[in-house]
Amino acid sequence: MLAKIIAFVLPLGLDTMALSIALGLRNVRPWRPALVFAVFEGAMPIIGIGLARSFGLRFGLAAGLIGGLILVGVGIYAVREALADGEEAERLAFGSLRSSLLAGLAISTDEVAIGFPLGASGLPVGLVLALISLQAFVVTVLGISIGGRIGATVGGRASRGCGIAAGVAFVLLGLWLGAEALHRR
Repeated sequence: MLAKIIAFVLPLGLDTMALSIALGLRNVRPWRPALVFAVFEGAMPIIGIGLARSFGLRFGLAAGLIGGLILVGVGIYAVREALADGEEAERLAFGSLRSSLLAGLAISTDEVAIGFPLGASGLPVGLVLALISLQAFVVTVLGISIGGRIGATVGGRASRGCGIAAGVAFVLLGLWLGAEALHRR
């Protein structure tokens, strides 16, 4: 069970690290983004969990398979975004409550997606959500600090590498959950 919890939390941490390093390159102070990311990344999976529970009651095995496929799709998208050198961090602002809320929504789409397989996984949801929030806060502070200390060239590579690693981790988790659902069949 611990390995599965880590498998849910780790890719989100890598994804947050990629974005946080990029924010650090912009000399953003870490505390507001860390709080925003922690709140949104911990809360947004609840939408996916609700969908999974509703879907799972009706379709059983298919919920686990669909959850795995969603994660594979999120992983492929994350790798493509990292390779495309997209500047998601450039669009994020934290100067006002409105801009912070919009930034929180912008960074938490993969958390909605991970909520679906999390809801179908049988893991202790409260614990996993608390760990997701904690990792988001800590990783954001660390990533922004790292990004503020390294140059743009190294920072861009580090951010891209974390994005690719997050995508690969999402794909592997999706394949694991899909295989597990088929095995329960």
